[in-house]
Amino acid sequence: MAVLASAAKQGQVHSAAMPDQETNTTQQPVVIRQGGQGLGTVIAAVILAAAAVYAINVWSTTKKETSPAKNLEQGIERIKDAAGKAIESRN
Repeated sequence: MAVLASAAKQGQVHSAAMPDQETNTTQQPVVIRQGGQGLGTVIAAVILAAAAVYAINVWSTTKKETSPAKNLEQGIERIKDAAGKAIESRN
């Protein structure tokens, strides 16, 4: 065994599993076939439609949130007027 190890280090041992002649094998290229009859296009369209619905929803929600500010100001003015009238009626 030691003789084989020292001979292997020197490069003198030829294995029976590896013949001296080279074998020329050509590997076939990997081909990824695209298919599904436009399934990718359909999925992309669904994603874009969902994004549009989300954007419209966010925009309309934001628009609704800014309008209560005016209503709040009007409500505060009404409370001030009512408080002023209540104070006047006591006096």
